This record gives sequence, structure tokens and C-alpha cells, in this order.
Amino acid sequence: MDQATANLLFEHGAFLLFFDAPANLEFGIDYHAWTIGPLFKGIKMIPPGLHFIYFSATSKEGLQGVRTGFFKYFESKEVAVREWNPHIEDLREERELDPEQVERYRKNIRDFDRNMGPYPLDPPTYYQRWRTLTSYVTPGLVRRVLPNDGKVSHLPTQSAEESYDNDILSVKDKRVGKAIEKEQGMEFTPFDLRQSFPDNATGNEITKWSLDKSWLACDLLHRIYHDDHLHMLGEMQLAFVCLLMAQNFSGFHQWKQLVQLLCSCQEWMERSPDVFVDFLDTLEHQLEECPEDFFHDILSENNFLGVMLQKFHNNIPESGSTLRTRLTLFRKTLMKRFKWELPEEEEGEQGEDAPMVVEMD
Repeated sequence: MDQATANLLFEHGAFLLFFDAPANLEFGIDYHAWTIGPLFKGIKMIPPGLHFIYFSATSKEGLQGVRTGFFKYFESKEVAVREWNPHIEDLREERELDPEQVERYRKNIRDFDRNMGPYPLDPPTYYQRWRTLTSYVTPGLVRRVLPNDGKVSHLPTQSAEESYDNDILSVKDKRVGKAIEKEQGMEFTPFDLRQSFPDNATGNEITKWSLDKSWLACDLLHRIYHDDHLHMLGEMQLAFVCLLMAQNFSGFHQWKQLVQLLCSCQEWMERSPDVFVDFLDTLEHQLEECPEDFFHDILSENNFLGVMLQKFHNNIPESGSTLRTRLTLFRKTLMKRFKWELPEEEEGEQGEDAPMVVEMD
């Protein structure tokens, strides 16, 4: 990076001051992580926008702790301040610090320059990939889904029975071999794929909207996402990043719910094919970021993606040549990246996920 570019980024980029870091702490932002120590004072030249900051402590035995992190939208020239709390092995929020001291830090930001690492922009491809992965995530969405200052938690709720969908309790982390409970501080949009019809639906309507999830998707679109499908895709992006970057399984559950919902909307697909081109673009960008073992062990468990994409294919209307072409390209990407192909025949949903059919006398 030349000096002129560095000066420009220093003047317009954001800063994260980080004090009292313990030795051998893993600290990262977006796609980059380092092992840091007490001399480290933060990150400078952060491009304005959404970023994920994460960290995990290392024990005396050299074992890596659970990764914790938070999402934050940085404004141009913003100086955010955090401080390590050794008692809880977590960060003190800025509101917990002395406001006069924080203001002095901001005024004297250049004094910390030599102990701050620049946001890695060389090569620029990593930052471009991060922006693509989070392109529809808005500040309002982060505040709604992660109301605890954007923090991604791994702590279970007080009562598993209070979870809006106990299916989350059946999700297993293969890396630790145990069930994952719904984390605290996660407020993803709740919806039940088994109740995909209006309360006053007739028997025929229950059957129709159980097979075709368009009513449920459009109801959520209007009530939650302000009739903007990009907001819905933004929640799908946020859920995926929570899984990919923070190993958060509430995010995994929500991502699977939204993928299944959007693959099951025959009527909406016919009315608004552009929505589903955007969906396939978003899904492809997400899968491109997955390590191969992550894709096969987690995302394709029980052939979830195969079944969903076959369902998507079956729902493409006869007039949907653009969608059909886009799906063909997507399949080629999956084959090249993961040596994986969609099954030829659709595997129907079984058990509780099977659509409801109401027989009329």
C-alpha cells in the first residue's frame, strides 16, 4: 500500500481501539485473524460499513477457547473503544468505560498509530468477498436480530422449552458431538414452516399453502421485511455469517429455514422470478466461502441442499427460462467446487417436515 493511499485511509477509515489484550489472544476482523499480546492497541483504516470482530482466549495448556464476537457498523472516521475484562474473558463495552477517558483516546488517536494494525486490503479480494457476503445486511437488521450490541453469543437460553422451535435442539455440532441449544441474544425472525397458511384457511387452502410456501413467504415479506426481498436475503446472509464466522448454530437453523422457505414458493416464483435469481446469487456466494469439509459435513447433512435445490428446480414455471439457466450455472459451480451434483429425483419431505394434506369429504 503506497503512502498516499495509507494517508487517505487513515483520514477516512474507522478505528477500533483495543486495550489490555492478554498474551496469545486470537483476534480477528472479517477474514483476518492474528495472535496478539499486550502491545496490540487495535485496528486502523477500517473501511466504513459492516464488520465482524471476534476473539478467543488461549488457556495455559494452549487450548483455544470458544470464539466470541460482535457485528458493528463503522462510520467514516469513527473511533470505537473496547477493553479486555480478564474476569469474564470478554470485552467491556464502551458504555462501561470512563467517558472522559474514552474522549481523550479519540482526540489522541494518532498516539496509538504504531501499535495498531491496518485493516488488510492487500490483496483487495478478501474485502470484496466480505462485502459480497454481507451486501444486504443493514444496521437495522443487526440491531433487531442481535440486540445485545451486535454480540454473537454461545450461551443457551434459560429454558429450552421456551424456544419458538425445538427443532434447534436436534442440531448437532459434529466437531464436539453434542446438541446445540438456542443461544441467548439471538432474535432471528420466528416462523413455522409447518404452519404456512392463514389462520382462517379452508381445507383446500391448507393443502395448497402447505405444498407451496408462497403465502407464508409473502406474509413475512410484508410484516417483517417491509415488502423488500433484499431485507429477507439480508437475514439469510446474517444467519450464514453467524454460522461461518462464529460457529453459531442458531444462525445455522435460521439459514436452513430461509433456504427451505425460498425453495418452496411456486406461485411467488412465477410472479417475481427476479427475487429468486437474487436468492440463487446469494446462496452461491455463500457456498463459495465454505471449506469443503464444512460443506459436506454441515450444509449437506441428510442431503439438505440436494433436496432443497431439486424442489427449487421443480417449482420453476414453464416461463422461467432465466431461472432455469441460472440454476444450471449454479449446479455447475457446485460440481466444480465440491464435486457434488443434485440428485435426479426429488426426495420428498418426511415426518414433521412433510406438507399437510387435508382430505375433503
